[in-house]
Formats: sequence, structure tokens, C-alpha cells
Amino acid sequence: MGRGRKKTRRIERVKSALIVLLSVTAILLTTQILPRQPLTAAGSGGTQGTGGQQTSGEETAAILPMRMAVTLRDDELQRYGVQYQREESQLLFQQIYSLLLESLSSAGAPKTVGEKTWQNAIATAPGVYLDWQTEMPFSVLLSWFSVDNANLTGYVRRLILTEEGETVMLYWEGEDGYRMSEVTLVSRERLVEAASGLKDNGARFAFELAQLELLDPYTMVLGQTPVPKIYNVSNPISVAAAMDAMLERLEFPEQTSASYDGAGALVIRNEGDTLRVAADGTVTYEASDGGSGRYGSMGRDAASVVESCRSLAQQLLGGLQGEANLCLQSVEEEKQGSWTVRLDYTLNGVRVQTNQGCAAEFVVEDGTVARFRLLVRGYQDSGSTSVMLPERQAMAAMAARGHGGEELLLVYLDTGGQTASPCWAAAGELKSEG
Repeated sequence: MGRGRKKTRRIERVKSALIVLLSVTAILLTTQILPRQPLTAAGSGGTQGTGGQQTSGEETAAILPMRMAVTLRDDELQRYGVQYQREESQLLFQQIYSLLLESLSSAGAPKTVGEKTWQNAIATAPGVYLDWQTEMPFSVLLSWFSVDNANLTGYVRRLILTEEGETVMLYWEGEDGYRMSEVTLVSRERLVEAASGLKDNGARFAFELAQLELLDPYTMVLGQTPVPKIYNVSNPISVAAAMDAMLERLEFPEQTSASYDGAGALVIRNEGDTLRVAADGTVTYEASDGGSGRYGSMGRDAASVVESCRSLAQQLLGGLQGEANLCLQSVEEEKQGSWTVRLDYTLNGVRVQTNQGCAAEFVVEDGTVARFRLLVRGYQDSGSTSVMLPERQAMAAMAARGHGGEELLLVYLDTGGQTASPCWAAAGELKSEG
């Protein structure tokens, strides 16, 4: 730890097995897959924003879907898809950004549709598909685009923008089914233009391929198995200077704070608030009973709270996370005026699953931060990559573990060691500690 103290204690860490050796065929493939036991707890460059302003890399990270696809032809299915590649995702997102912005702005009154209609919309060309891999209030998505539209309410995870005759339609998946709405500001010609220059790269959804019938129908696979990087991981605040700088950002300055060792952590008190910094880089904060308002007003609606928490986490990290970005994992209103927001690290467009379930968790009550937990980790490209099982074989292994019918996801495991390793995981195996 910093502050000139010599720390010799170690906190206990939750350990999970990292590798399950699978023999799906007669050949043993060297790869990584999520442990049989579920874990406890779950690029640079900008994008043109409204008004022609350039959004920062971190703002792009917040809004960037985890999975995107453009259906190019539907008579002989052709589709271009991107996932698990941040730079490619950013380039495609820039290409469709204005279409999405104008569609969200001009979507009319929604109506309910069935799953067959939804699947037909996915396969209709020209069409754009976006998946954030989390359900979030529509208000959060609209706020990222600086859009107001009272027709778009409830929760959203996936969006489709496609044509119906000469009309452009917006489809979305919410918490209780599928909806569609007519869009007035986007023409079919604009959709065709957005798809120009793209070529089929084999992107298909599980419902389109009989050999993937054991997967969730909206798992997307590409023509080639991904070859993800392996990342080195460190605890940046084990360095005294980085620790002191973080305490300043946390507004716990040495001059006015009292500190002591407690249960394997450095405990710091300032004006009734308590900060604990554990040896593994976990930082927890708890406000005094009266609520100090140390971190300012966080807002009271979902959109304001989510953006305030993301901005605060980014500010507190101060770049210590290295090559990782932050994205939304979940937002829940526990009771009136009380919100819990969880954020994940992402590496090259892939979520990181930590042994705490998330990178950061904030509890906001009556517009102020009541408590938070922040896992400070630094990620750097190791220069090496991992060999992954093809999706069909990963699907078989997932089904054998009792997770048939679930979505197959590529994730990074960070269990507190010196590397973050990529692996295949069933969505049901990713749980938040909560």
C-alpha cells in the first residue's frame, strides 16, 4: 500500500477454476471456458455526436453496442457483423450513428409484435442490428444520444432498424417482448447508403443455423472463431504515488483524514465518511449517516444516475485501468429514489468478469452516493493471443454443464491474478454479487 506503510497482510481472495479441459471431439483443444461453478458476483477515437460535436473515447465506450450487424441482402442472405473487436465496432458505429440518432428522435407510437416478426426484421435487408448485452431503461439510451422521445419507454436491450416496403421501422426488444415503431426522419435510401462498402463476413444468428440450435437464438457467430488477446493485470494503487493521487481524487486528503489498519485494509475517515482500500485494489466508500454529498448531485432519474456514476468512476480511476473501458452492466431502482448502478470493465469490446461481479457498484440514495465499491485494476496487452474452441464445440460444452438454450458469450476472467484470460461463457453463469 502507499503512504509509506509496509503492508504484509493479504486479504483472502475468491478463487475460481479458470480452465476446464474439454474433449468435444477426439482432439483436445487448448482453450479456456467458464468454470463449471458460476463465479460469485455476474478505442480510442471519437464519434460524431449531436450538433457535430466530437464525443470522447470514454463517452463512445458508454454508448457503443457490444454487438452490431448489417444485413446486406435477404434473397441470398448476406450480413456483415462485428463483435469482440473494439476498433471495427467503432468504425461501423460511426457509419450508422446518424441513422440511429434520427430514428430514435422520430420513432412514433409503438405496437407489440411477435417473435417471428422480430426475426424477420433481423433478416431483412437493408437492416441494422445493435445489441448492448444488457437491459437498460430506454431513457438511458436516449440520454446518450441527447434525444427526447416519449414514445420510447420501458427497457431496451436490442434494436433493429430496417425497412417495411418504403417505410423505415425501428424494432426493439424490451423486458416483456418486442415492439416496433415507424420512423419518419430516415429514408430507405439512407439505410442502403449505410450498408454500402460492407461485405458479408459470415455473421449469422443461432436461429438461422440448425447446428446452433442449443444456443439462445440471438447469439451471433462470425465466419471465423475469434482470436482474443491475453492481458496482463496489475494493481496500480500498490504504487505509493498512484495511491496518494487516487486518495486526492477520492477527496480523502492526507492532511484532513485519519487512517488506520483494519482487517487487511487501510481505513480512512474524513468528515464522518469511511473509505477502505484493500490489498487487492478494492476501494469501498460509505457515507456518514446524514449523507455527506461528497461527490455532488448524482440526479434522481435513471439516465442522470447512470451517467453520473460512469463519469465518477472514470474520474476516480484517473486512467489507472490502462487499456480497459467502462460500460453499463445493470441499473436497478431498489426503491423510490434509491438506485444501484453496476459497471463492467471491457477489453477490446469484451466484458471482464471479475471475482466481485463488476468493476464498480454505486448505490445512490436521494441524489447522493450512499456507498460504492470500485475494483482498481490495470490492464495491458501481453502481446499474445488465446486459441478458442469453435462456437459449436463451446455450445456442446455449455449444454453439458446444464446451460443449453442460453446465450454464448466471450468474456475475460479476472480472478485477481496477473492475467485476464478469454473464455466462452453461458449468460446464466455470469452473475453479479449484488
